[in-house]
Amino acid sequence: MTRFRRSFFAVALAALLVGSAIAQTITYGMGGNFDQVDPNLTTFTRVGRVTLHVVEPLVWQPTAGVFEGALATSWSVNDDATEYTFQLRDDVTFHDGTPFTAEAVKFTFDRIVDPEMKAQTAVSLIGPYERSEILGEHEVKIVFSRSFAPFLDSASKPNLGIISPTAYAAAGEEAWGMDALVGTGPFRFVSYTPGDEIVLERYDEYAWGAEFLGMTGPSAIERLVYKIIPEPSTRTASIETGETDFIEEVAAIDFGFLDGRRGIQTLAVPQSGSGWSLMMNAMNPPMDELAVRRAIQLASDSEGMTVSIWNGIGEVPCGPISSITFTFDPATCEMYPYDPEGARATLEADGWIDTDGDGIRERDGQRLVIGHYYRADSAQSVEMADFMKADLATVGIEVELNGLSSAGYFDAVRAGQHHTQNWWDPFTDPNSMRILFHSDNAGGGTNRNNYIDAEMDELLAQGAATPDPERRAEIYAQIQAKVKDEAIMVFYNDPASLYAFSADLHGVVYFGAGQYPYFYTATVGQ
Repeated sequence: MTRFRRSFFAVALAALLVGSAIAQTITYGMGGNFDQVDPNLTTFTRVGRVTLHVVEPLVWQPTAGVFEGALATSWSVNDDATEYTFQLRDDVTFHDGTPFTAEAVKFTFDRIVDPEMKAQTAVSLIGPYERSEILGEHEVKIVFSRSFAPFLDSASKPNLGIISPTAYAAAGEEAWGMDALVGTGPFRFVSYTPGDEIVLERYDEYAWGAEFLGMTGPSAIERLVYKIIPEPSTRTASIETGETDFIEEVAAIDFGFLDGRRGIQTLAVPQSGSGWSLMMNAMNPPMDELAVRRAIQLASDSEGMTVSIWNGIGEVPCGPISSITFTFDPATCEMYPYDPEGARATLEADGWIDTDGDGIRERDGQRLVIGHYYRADSAQSVEMADFMKADLATVGIEVELNGLSSAGYFDAVRAGQHHTQNWWDPFTDPNSMRILFHSDNAGGGTNRNNYIDAEMDELLAQGAATPDPERRAEIYAQIQAKVKDEAIMVFYNDPASLYAFSADLHGVVYFGAGQYPYFYTATVGQ
């Protein structure tokens, strides 16, 4: 079912145009809303797609497992991977004019782990962070309480991008990520209008850059305008009419059509990490029963959903990480395949019987009803919800659909009101499974399964602490099997990230296994 037509690392540097005096603007069509423009606190990948241009990481990861200097020029790791020492650039200033120093790294990381901040994805990425030690103005040691092999991968993500302590203090917490965001990147934050757009402008004092890409100094692009266009057909129309130059999350049904349109190019990037899935809140009965979760697992027609919702683009998943992700275990593909009859038998054995013939099972006078929470402003979330409801009805489970606005949805699922909710999470290192399954992230964090298990916590800790790739693969294979055995989540589709863009747009780089289009090196025109 996979339809990947183009190479994803489409780097076409046009260095001769970088010094052009012609003002160039890229208008980007975003696939939906988000919580805030703060990479350190958000869960949204699309926020990172914007902020990577504003707030830079310590290192770049152009391809999986290969790291290049960003704000750090070099680094060393001690034998047990509990200490990472970074030599930092000494020629960098934040957009507010203050110098970039080791203090900014310490401030950023300390802020991420501050419980008052309620950071989401970044807390998992920074792992067992203990402290940052300032060894000099441009040297910092990051210390972990136990071995943490994936930290370089984490340090390449937008979520751990370094912010200006001075600008943060001046703006205040409430304004940060809404009215202010100050980093060291090639573009500076201008404005965010919720539900409408984000505007970035070129930082003319930018003098360092991504040297491994063969470019330093200011970008040729003067403005990046991120237009929020949740409706897929409207996004498609925007690239056809030229209202936008680049769109993300192209509707699968439109992808093939756009691929043949004159003046438009398309790109399908296989996703590393965890694809579209269903989290099941184990703290909210009856989801605390393995039999109910197993029945939902067996009754979910992932192949049918992939064909129906994604137009056959992507792969039917096997487990919590996609087949192109490091440590993927193909043995999970044989575990608990689609089996609606098995789902019915599982529920019968657990005492859930359709006693009155209305198609919905009961036990002790309680109907088998689960509340599914989803974002009503996302067309794909609506489609997944409808498909799920129909699937589970065939085995006697009633699904109550609770479609909410973005803010209402996040309030509800973080408070644990849901029985089920959808998830999607690209990542390049399997340690990111702690986002989904570690008990530290339950109770309002990213583990909205609210799954708490000491053995899982220990396996995740072992995986992160093990530098040997073969041993890591063995540990993460155990984790993948445990996820399937305990029916923690249901996996719907390992998607491709689908982009479409003007044929006049050149030089875009894709970081994070294709998840982060980066326009610093881009140009517009022939």
